[in-house]
Amino acid sequence: MRSRFDYIAYDEEAKAHQAQLKLLFTAVEDKLWTLANTRYISLALTSLEECYMWAGKATRDDQLVRNNYEFSLEEERSNS
Repeated sequence: MRSRFDYIAYDEEAKAHQAQLKLLFTAVEDKLWTLANTRYISLALTSLEECYMWAGKATRDDQLVRNNYEFSLEEERSNS
C-alpha cells in the first residue's frame, strides 16, 4: 500500500492542468500588484500562494484517482 506522502511525478495531463492553473494564478498575482502595496496585498498574495499549493495537491489527487492508486485519499475517521 502506498503512503499519501510518497512522491508522485505528474503525468502529462496533470502537467497540462498545473500549467493552466499557473497562468491563471500568475494573472491574479499581476493584477494584485497593480494595487497599492499594503498589508492587504500581502495577505492576498499569501492566500493566493496557499491556494496554488492546495490546487497542486488537488491536481495530484486527481491523477491518483485517474490511475487507481492503491490508497484511499480520504482519511479514516473513528466514531469516538
